[in-house]
Amino acid sequence: MTQLFFPRGAIILSLAILLLSSPALGHEEDQPVLGARWDVSLDMPVWPALVDLQPAAGGSFDDLGAGIGASLHWPVRQLTSSDLLLGFDINIAATDSNVRGAYATLLARQLYLGTSLKWMFGEKRNRSLDAGIGYHEIDMAQVDSEWYGTWEYEHWSASKPSAFIGATWDIGAGRPHEKSGLFIGFRAHFVDFGRVYDEDFAPSRPALGTHAGPLNGPLYVLRIGYSAR
Repeated sequence: MTQLFFPRGAIILSLAILLLSSPALGHEEDQPVLGARWDVSLDMPVWPALVDLQPAAGGSFDDLGAGIGASLHWPVRQLTSSDLLLGFDINIAATDSNVRGAYATLLARQLYLGTSLKWMFGEKRNRSLDAGIGYHEIDMAQVDSEWYGTWEYEHWSASKPSAFIGATWDIGAGRPHEKSGLFIGFRAHFVDFGRVYDEDFAPSRPALGTHAGPLNGPLYVLRIGYSAR
């Protein structure tokens, strides 16, 4: 059975956002109205549980990965001195290692696709608290790229729902008469993929082994990129 790992903090934040979106709070007619907001980013994931794995072949995964991300949100509620936006997020990332397989070192690859709420506040509506939930997939594979193509062998894969909480600062949009520019964001994903192991590989040459350890949250992601609205 699929199990959702959703922390108490994410639940509290989600309830707070829902309460703030209540019509009973009203809104100010003269406050600025946000349009759709989008962003693209360079993502830097840091996953302590991934680093702590103990593969049978020895070695470890890097402390820092790299990826790209994007999001698109639309305003759904104008609140008192703030706005609530609803939208979608997608992120792909990879973390290298010195864990040696039969042909190449292992690479941990991730995909996240989900929906989220942004509660934007401040005079310029350029800061936000974020909460989201979506589909999260990971695999670990030997990947070898040559001039004639890319070869890969997948050792392990898993997918689970994942919840995140985070914050965003639209630095460029905070400038006078500007609605785009640099942004910085931070997310903490909470997910439990369970046991990491070689699913289908020759037992005489294991890379992960029968139990390299658990892979769970939190997964921290620093996002730096460009946003506009």
